[in-house]
Amino acid sequence: MTPVTLALPRRSSQAPTASPLPRLEIVFRAVEDALKAAGIDRPHALRSPRTVEEALEGVAALAGTLVIVDPAELRAAELDVEETVADERSGGTFFVSVPSAAELATRRIRYRDLGSASSAFAFVEEAVHPVGFGKLHFVRKPTALRRWRLVVADTPGFRVALVSRPLPGGGFVGLWTGDADLVDEVAGYLRAQARAAGFEVPPASAPVPPMLGIADEATVWRQAAALRGQREVREGELREIARAAALRGVELRRQRAAALAAAAQGGAPKAATPAA
Repeated sequence: MTPVTLALPRRSSQAPTASPLPRLEIVFRAVEDALKAAGIDRPHALRSPRTVEEALEGVAALAGTLVIVDPAELRAAELDVEETVADERSGGTFFVSVPSAAELATRRIRYRDLGSASSAFAFVEEAVHPVGFGKLHFVRKPTALRRWRLVVADTPGFRVALVSRPLPGGGFVGLWTGDADLVDEVAGYLRAQARAAGFEVPPASAPVPPMLGIADEATVWRQAAALRGQREVREGELREIARAAALRGVELRRQRAAALAAAAQGGAPKAATPAA
């Protein structure tokens, strides 16, 4: 199998500054502290993820979030998010931030497709933006995100964030989350950055896709009550059909038993002769 190589920024040697994504920072710190307490400084070098999974058991901050430390798994997750947005074509917003625009160029066709399926924005450090990406918009990456790798889908019914950053000893910690608060935070920050750069960016998408005839939650409950009533009526009809079929089965068994008894006595019973 060809090894998967993902570009991740080097760990900064400068003093840490306040994170623009404080909720995500809390989750990252919780994971990094748990790994440190377990003596795991190079999780990507482990042969099995079991050690990492055991170290992270009981970390409350990880509710609704999957931790990824393997490069192949991270790339597979990124592809899954990208392909879902491209295939569903339900609009919304897609954000991607990678260390170099050269990586985007290796998948130019996919990102052109994403630009047609959604309002797509790529955050890059290069001042000169590449060409040939269709409707994909390029935004200068904020300094605070230079250590981060992000793929975020904010589309109707599909709101997820895949965020990773390097570890001091090598490797990285990746977070694949569908937690509404975390997705709102990272998508909101990227949306604000794109708008500050002069782009029109759609608002946050609904957690469920729009459906014909569904205007609000009250409509859902009304339709649920109507469906329950229809189900009860149909179940009553099916019970009557089953009862009639059972009675018919009993009658057929009786007729068969009578025919067998008559045959055992020497022949079938003769039909009654009508009276003169």
